[in-house]
Amino acid sequence: MGPQLNFRVHVGRPELVRPETTSTPREFKYLSNIDDQIGLRNHIPFVHFYPPNRSSPVQHPALMIKEALAKVLVYYYPVAGRLRNSDNGKLVVDCCGEGVVFREANADITIAQLRKMDGGLKPPFPMWDRLLVDDIWGSYLITDSPLLHMQVTRLGCGGFILAYTFNHCICDAYGAYLFITALSEFCLDPNLKAPSTLPSWGREILKPRTPPVISYPHSEYNPPHHPTITFSQTDFKRLAQTSIFFSHSNISAIKNQLNDHKTSTYHALASCLWRARTRTLMKPNSVTRFLIPVDTRFQYKPSLPKGYYGSALLFPCAISKADELVGKPIRYAVNLISEAKRGVMGDEHRTSVIDFIEVNGRPGFYIDGTYVVSDMSRLRFDNIDFGWGSALFGGVARAGTGPAPGMLTPLVGYKDEEGVEGVLALVSLPLESVDRFRMEVRKEIDSTTWLKPRSAL
Repeated sequence: MGPQLNFRVHVGRPELVRPETTSTPREFKYLSNIDDQIGLRNHIPFVHFYPPNRSSPVQHPALMIKEALAKVLVYYYPVAGRLRNSDNGKLVVDCCGEGVVFREANADITIAQLRKMDGGLKPPFPMWDRLLVDDIWGSYLITDSPLLHMQVTRLGCGGFILAYTFNHCICDAYGAYLFITALSEFCLDPNLKAPSTLPSWGREILKPRTPPVISYPHSEYNPPHHPTITFSQTDFKRLAQTSIFFSHSNISAIKNQLNDHKTSTYHALASCLWRARTRTLMKPNSVTRFLIPVDTRFQYKPSLPKGYYGSALLFPCAISKADELVGKPIRYAVNLISEAKRGVMGDEHRTSVIDFIEVNGRPGFYIDGTYVVSDMSRLRFDNIDFGWGSALFGGVARAGTGPAPGMLTPLVGYKDEEGVEGVLALVSLPLESVDRFRMEVRKEIDSTTWLKPRSAL
């Protein structure tokens, strides 16, 4: 690990930004069983780093973004509301218009200095707890709290950092991408009449059937009456944060072992990471589960409307004995993931999940021995332009999200400081296991490429 950057960040007081007009509907909005399931009652943090743009007529990005935020919330008015507890463990959105949290900050550091840190500009970021002071770990502040916390930090060079965290029940990563894209559009044109993609609620489409019909086994969830395990914010924070960059040549090296370059990048990387994590953390005689997030918004019936920003994810489950997963060729892991994913391709599976959650008391995900790799690499948050051009980094801000510490690894599209493109995996695990995990990943790649470590508490 290289030397840590230390710099001062002066963070202003929080403000509540409300929709620009007071005429937004005051109502309660339905959340689907996918939206408010126990495993998604957490938060997703994102960050964008922008270099200075001397040609921009706007030199105060915080004011610009705050004004645009009020305009966007007219269209995304449920985001300005609060989640409330309802009957039978359900949550609803109270569209009360109380607003989202916004902070302005200033840091005595430049983008150039940040780019020189060990490993380049990628997670884990130095002083992250000052770049988004309202970041939330775990399943805290879910109800009766703001659904979006945002901070704009102006840098000494004229660049800025945009950081924010969404309550996962109000949107998934794709929904966050739609929202921030709309925000950027109002920054570029304050007189814009409407965002290019109008948001759509549509959660009622995913209501359970009467009577419910469970058509499939759902091993991704706890069995009925199984107690839900809760974790403190400290449980999440005590794990180390690290990131691993897979260049296209690294990815090809993994696919070469499969003798099949038609294997998707996700399947190759997910299999590599699952096997490496199992070797690092699990006993040979244990059982490991792998959950595959599958976005149903574009290919399932009934169709979800354009601009749907709620969660539309299913989590099919692959199961293996640990010793078999790591003892057999990587093709075995790829096949397990492929078979699990194929099993949810029918429209019936989504409705079966919704009905299963309804019937079984809203179970959480099965956590013991479970790992999730979520592919966000096609959501190019770095291409979102606020008038400063493309971001030097844009995407999920850290590992350590999800329902349990170390359970979720996001994949982010990334270009390193040498201009090499690939995929960045954000990983959270015990500090004493970081080096072992990285060594196991290098074994999986089976090449002479050295993955330079970048980890921090």
